[in-house]
Amino acid sequence: MTAASALTVALIIGISLAVIGFFGPALLRRAAPALAKTPRLAVALLIGGILVWPTTLLALSLALAWVLAGPALLPQKAALVCEQCLTAANPFSVESIQTALPTVLLLAVPTVIAAMCTVGIAAQFLARVRCSRSTAARVQQEAYRRPLLGYNVSVVHDHRPWALTFAPRLGGITLSSGAIDQLADDELEAVLAHEQAHLDQRHHIVTALVDSIAAQLRWVPFIREAAEVLPDYLEIAADQQACRKVNTTALVRALLVLGEKKIPTGTIGSAAGTLFAAGPGRIPHLVGSSTGRKGYVPALAAGSQILLLGFVSVIVLLSYAIALLTGCSLP
Repeated sequence: MTAASALTVALIIGISLAVIGFFGPALLRRAAPALAKTPRLAVALLIGGILVWPTTLLALSLALAWVLAGPALLPQKAALVCEQCLTAANPFSVESIQTALPTVLLLAVPTVIAAMCTVGIAAQFLARVRCSRSTAARVQQEAYRRPLLGYNVSVVHDHRPWALTFAPRLGGITLSSGAIDQLADDELEAVLAHEQAHLDQRHHIVTALVDSIAAQLRWVPFIREAAEVLPDYLEIAADQQACRKVNTTALVRALLVLGEKKIPTGTIGSAAGTLFAAGPGRIPHLVGSSTGRKGYVPALAAGSQILLLGFVSVIVLLSYAIALLTGCSLP
C-alpha cells in the first residue's frame, strides 16, 4: 500500500466519521419507524454508534502515525524505540510521508485525550450510581415488600398511581398503593411484566453507561441524539417483552391510568436511576398499524457506517495491542 492510497483510506474513514457524527441525527430520525419495530436491535445500534465513533476517531489518529513522519521530539534512543513500535504495530507496508507534524503527537495527543475522557466517564458513572442509591434509599425507606401476581415488589403508600424499577440491588420493582388500587389485575400484571423486562434486559446498566459517555461527548451531534432517543427504545423493548406475556390491551389501559411519570414523594428533582412504567406516548407503538418498509434504508445506512467504523477501529487498535503485548518486537 502506498502512502497516497493509505491517506485515501484515512480520508474515506474521516468522511464516514463526519457523516455519522454530524448527519447521524437526521438518519436516526428517518430510521425511527424501522427501529421501533426492532427496539432491541435499535438499542444495540445506538450503543454501538456511541462507543464506535470516539473509538474510530482515536484509531484514525493512530493509523495516521503509520503514514505521516515528522521531526523527532524525543531523545534519539526514545525516538528509535517509538519508531520500532510503530513499525511493529503497522499491519500494512506503507511508505511514510515527511511532514512538519511530529509523529509522536499523533500517538500522545489522542492517547492523553482518550485517557482523560475515560476518567471523566468513570467519574460520571460513579456519580450516577451514588445518586441512584440515594434516590432508591429515600423511596425504599417508606416501602414494604410483598408478593404480587408472582413478582416480589416494594410498595409505597401513595394515592397517586405510579410504578418504577430500580436496579435489583436497590429494590427492584417498586409501585405505589394507588397503582395497586386503581389498576385491574390484568393491567397490574402488564405493568409488572414491563418493569421485569427492564430488569431482564439490564436497562439500568445501559442507561448509566450511555449517559456517562454522552456527558463527555455531547458536542458530537450523533452521540447527543442517540443518548436522547435511547430511553424511548428501551421502553418499547420492555413493552414488547411484556406483551409476549400479557394482553396488549391491558398494557394500553395501564398506561392510560398511570399517565405521565410521577416522581415519588420524597425524591428531589428527577428520580435518578429509575425506569418508569408510564408515558401514554408509547401507545401508538402498541396499537399503531404497520409502517411497511419506511425507515429501513436510513437504518441500513446508519448501521453499515457504524459497522465500517467498528471494523477499522478493531484493525487499528488490535494491531497496537498486539505490538504492546509482544513488547513491540520486530520479526
